[in-house]
Amino acid sequence: MLQTGFINNAHTDLVTCAVYDYYGSKLATCGLDQKICVWLLEDSRWTLGDEWKAHDAPVLHLAWAHPEFGEVLASASVDRTVKIWEKDKGVWKEKAVLLDCRATVRQVEFSPSVFGLRLAVVSADGWLRVYDCLDQTRLDAWALADQVEFGMVKNPGLDELQQQQQVGTTSSASTSSTAGAAVQVQAGGSREADGGWSLSWCKDRYWGQLVACVLGSTGVVNIVQFSPSRPPQVVLKLEESPGVVISTVSWAPSCGRSYHLLATGGRDGHVRIWKVDGPMIEDEEDEDEDEGEKKKWSAQLVADFDDHANVGGMTGGVVGKVEWNVTGTILSSSGSDGRVRLWKATTTSAGRIWRIAGSVGVEQQIQKQKE
Repeated sequence: MLQTGFINNAHTDLVTCAVYDYYGSKLATCGLDQKICVWLLEDSRWTLGDEWKAHDAPVLHLAWAHPEFGEVLASASVDRTVKIWEKDKGVWKEKAVLLDCRATVRQVEFSPSVFGLRLAVVSADGWLRVYDCLDQTRLDAWALADQVEFGMVKNPGLDELQQQQQVGTTSSASTSSTAGAAVQVQAGGSREADGGWSLSWCKDRYWGQLVACVLGSTGVVNIVQFSPSRPPQVVLKLEESPGVVISTVSWAPSCGRSYHLLATGGRDGHVRIWKVDGPMIEDEEDEDEDEGEKKKWSAQLVADFDDHANVGGMTGGVVGKVEWNVTGTILSSSGSDGRVRLWKATTTSAGRIWRIAGSVGVEQQIQKQKE
């Protein structure tokens, strides 16, 4: 049975992100109130451990580093900065500020620890950036190691007159906050809120340094490969149905599988699971292998669920988050229908089929708690 716990009045404004640490004993949250809170699990209850003002604008996303690097957090904000935080002698301290992004920073995620202390950053200026920590004992020196430009997000829903009006009322950009997402209008009609912004590191080092990345409303997941010997390259693109905006992406731990599983959630209320296959590091480094015989990257859609699509009997639901368990066997999803669902593969005579494994309605649980 699924059990739920609640943190009442966690922030004074909308909560934009909540992430567990490696052990699941700490929970970091951020919100439009510009604060970060760290909660501790004690006797099945969450208690506030630390709280501080982190940015000068809404904080949109957080990420924990692997515990071998200490208690380290990264935060992303509308103020176009990424900040690195470390708990030192019982106090959270700002260790570094990354200033390369030219628009709202939408998501950050640390790489698997085998690659060192690396941080991937997605921002609304259309760039995916990867940073390396140059001194893991101090955490104050970070270098931009790689970057990939995908281009600004264009807003096809605005006609030319509206774009001219918007550009005319702003000298460079105008920013407002709507439902937890910053809307920034740039010259040419680019809007940050028009698209999904998400990234996920591949958890298996034998496949190399891979990042699945979603930037904007293109409906495409870009799988980018990073290598110390060559520039980053997009090795595969996963394209959803026309007009579908992807809001979240998550790469499953492989746990010895000969292929990968990648989950996506969209603004059409669908949760999709992809089977991704490609060459491992050893295969790519085999120079004697004929170019035509090398294994190619490929993807196959193996599951598609629309359970989050209906909200109050009407269509228009949005999947806000998808996430795998540590073995990559169970997928969780949350949506605007107010439910968290679990998905698990079962083996049948027809092969492996993904089915619902459980769900919980948040509003119902809150009502039960009040009663």
